Amino acid sequence: MDLMKIIIEVELKGIGSALKKARESAGLSLTVAGDRALMSGANFNRIENEDTKGVPLDTLIRAAKAVGLDLTECLGDWIKHIPGVNLTENVNND
Repeated sequence: MDLMKIIIEVELKGIGSALKKARESAGLSLTVAGDRALMSGANFNRIENEDTKGVPLDTLIRAAKAVGLDLTECLGDWIKHIPGVNLTENVNND
């Protein structure tokens, strides 16, 4: 299953603020969080501010892993049951 094709279209109010809180708690700048999530700091900021119409699931997973956010706390356990989703695999934390 191609996770790039899965777009979260459920009401996601609060995920952006949860990402921001986790990022700030980890002491990471937007640039560092973006680098860890393999995106620009500007794109990470758009997700935090919920200034996007949809986020590919793999992008959301990378963003959450980059700042140590457990997506099941935001979305529920259903996300674990999507084929191909690995919430425990590490991202680049250089």
